[in-house]
Amino acid sequence: MSDDRSDALHKAAFLGPKGENADELERLLLEVLRDHVFWRRNFHPRDPRLIDERDKRTEAFDDMSARLRDELSQILAELKRAAPLYSPRQVAHIVSDPSLPAFVGYFAGLLYNQNNVVAEVSPETVREERAYFKALAEMVGYPTFLPETLPRDARTRRSAYSWGHLCSGGTVANLEALWIARNIRLYPLAVRLVAEDTDEFASFADLEVTTATGERAPLRTLSTWRLSNLPIDAITDLHLRIKATLGDGPPKRAHDFQEALPSVRKAGLASFLLQYNRAFPDDPARLPKVLISQATHYCWQKNMDLVGLGADALEHLPVDDRIRLNPEALRERLHECIENRQPVLGVVSIVGTTEEGAIDPLHEIEAVRDDVSDEGLTFWHHCDAAFGGFFASMIPKTEEGDFVSPAWLDGDLAGPDGLLPTDDVEALTTLNETDSITIDPHKFGYVPYPAGAVLFRDYHVRDAIAYKAPYLADDDRAGFGGFLGQWTLEGSRPGAVAVSCYLSQAMVPLTPDGHGRFIRNCIEANQDLFAALQNRFGARDGELELLPFHRPETVAFCFMVAPESGVESVASLNAYTNRVWQQMTVDGREDINQYDFLLSRTEIDVADYAHVLEDILPAGVIEEAADNDEGLTLLRTCLMNPFQTDWNTEDGSFAERVADFLYDVALEEYVGHTFPAVPRPDTERHPILVVEQTPRAQEGLARYLEHDEKVIAHFDVRSCSAAVLKDRQAHLSDVRDVVLHLDPSAPSQALRIARWLVDEANIDPEHLLAVSTAEAEDGMDVSGALTKLGMPPRNLILESEVLTSARRLVVQLNGRR
Repeated sequence: MSDDRSDALHKAAFLGPKGENADELERLLLEVLRDHVFWRRNFHPRDPRLIDERDKRTEAFDDMSARLRDELSQILAELKRAAPLYSPRQVAHIVSDPSLPAFVGYFAGLLYNQNNVVAEVSPETVREERAYFKALAEMVGYPTFLPETLPRDARTRRSAYSWGHLCSGGTVANLEALWIARNIRLYPLAVRLVAEDTDEFASFADLEVTTATGERAPLRTLSTWRLSNLPIDAITDLHLRIKATLGDGPPKRAHDFQEALPSVRKAGLASFLLQYNRAFPDDPARLPKVLISQATHYCWQKNMDLVGLGADALEHLPVDDRIRLNPEALRERLHECIENRQPVLGVVSIVGTTEEGAIDPLHEIEAVRDDVSDEGLTFWHHCDAAFGGFFASMIPKTEEGDFVSPAWLDGDLAGPDGLLPTDDVEALTTLNETDSITIDPHKFGYVPYPAGAVLFRDYHVRDAIAYKAPYLADDDRAGFGGFLGQWTLEGSRPGAVAVSCYLSQAMVPLTPDGHGRFIRNCIEANQDLFAALQNRFGARDGELELLPFHRPETVAFCFMVAPESGVESVASLNAYTNRVWQQMTVDGREDINQYDFLLSRTEIDVADYAHVLEDILPAGVIEEAADNDEGLTLLRTCLMNPFQTDWNTEDGSFAERVADFLYDVALEEYVGHTFPAVPRPDTERHPILVVEQTPRAQEGLARYLEHDEKVIAHFDVRSCSAAVLKDRQAHLSDVRDVVLHLDPSAPSQALRIARWLVDEANIDPEHLLAVSTAEAEDGMDVSGALTKLGMPPRNLILESEVLTSARRLVVQLNGRR
């Protein structure tokens, strides 16, 4: 696919921010509806029509139709108060506008209302789900995805297939991965226990397994610690050998083993550990831990609760200054676990942290896994890539389907001048080494809710949660087919989502020239926004300062805005941040045009992130907030709309417009809080003189100042035109500061006035300020000329809007009061 085609791909793939492709969507939806009705009419066409024309003329029918139209009209009106998620102006949350293929596919699937619990009732949508997961597995570099039907002996030998399925979202996907990991990791202990307690199966204790350090040993010779740290492949191999042994014998023996096996699935976690420790009191089992970065999503605590491990067994590890899991902290904690014989169920890495979009260093986590394995500790590596899994679509593959090495990628994608840092790309190319992955198509897959996905590198692990239903047909050779519900947490799963996902990737493949282009657009837009914010705030000396919590690397950015004079306390900064956020959030307004740009907020614990904040906030402020267990509120942007890079008008680019608006809001809130509208005695007001050609004109600076009650409560605003300035020379001594409102069309005249004020009227250049709404029309360097007169550069305020100029002016003047 050429660059020209891929650059314009998103313009054909979405309805469009202004509904530009509405005609195409309407044609497609109508075609889908008509085709579906044709299908209904031609299924046993001789069957009677059960709604005839006379039914449609009844009072009950008319009443129902009228009430439906009225209710729908009301709902449509109310929905218009919803957040405009389709608009580039929405930069607040991890939400996206569904693509046209995804939308049409969902509508088509909705009409057929299939349930992907079993292929028997949804044969086509199950096939489409499998086709989508084949593409997902290829995107992340997993082994070939499971076929519809397994080879005859696949259930009793190792086959290199991956497995996964759709679910309602990332929370359920993470829960299922945790559920499987728990059952897999505890399986060797269950086999040891059944061999100890049941003579019929005592021989299973003689089965040899491969330990974490690579040696072969019978189960009966291994301690609880070593059994708790068998490699994942060794555990699934053990399960397959037991399964093959039982399969060669009478069915009753297999049934008896299943009944006797005191697994955590059957007994529950607490009861299982109690039984095990009673059998082996000198070698007891301990509750395992799960390690994750402190930037984790809140669903992990819920899921730990649900699987019986408890939220306390979830240990949060510190992040580095890029908000990524610190691999050295992981290594240190794992060594402590080795010393204390504390089993570790798993380590969770994150690709796309919820707040910052950061990518954990998966390649370094895998290196740590290899190192600690040599010391006898293993863990399940799950990657929570609900947000950022589709970042992998940007990375090209070799002909064999492997990721291209980061060292061979173009510099515009990876490297110091590339779209992503090299180590982020290294992390993405390590996705194929994880044991399981969560990815949400309803986030960066541009698919309607609810659409989550969970993938497993080895399909054999699904047996760890298998439950059959006697009323649903099942085939022992079923791959991705038959009764799928036996291997999924959720039973009923909508086929409409499968159609939506399938059609989406069929039209826009999960490759660098397809879906990867959408992701690149969003990352580029975020980089542009970050640069625009730096320019907007950095160019204004002495008013407001941009305080990045981190440098954005993907599509999200967390930051604060603070007075340049400094931060006095976290509480005061939070109050200011919340006032800014209130002006840029959805609050159910009737007129959504009142929303200019939307951003979100989040909160971090100051004590937990003190090591990150030490270069951002004063040490005393951090220490006080940490001692008081305070949280720090951050403003947050998240750019997931591929059209944001297309927004370039005479008023500026998308990034410049967002930066200007945020600056204006932040300045307005700062002025409003700093200058409460409380009248003060005239003697306490700060006297200033505004000099401009027509001080009473509609756009005059003095007019803005004199009509702002917050300003006149604190400043005695006087004004005059340049024509009468010399006549007022005697009164200049009564004011503390003089403000010259420059006329961009006559810069020479403005400079003459400034020179007279300094040379003749003896105005101290420090107390001379100049305001202009545009650069000089003749190209004159007004700033340089004023600087030569001794006026500090910060005293020149250049803004396109007089109102913004007035706000900046009073902030500067406030520092002189």
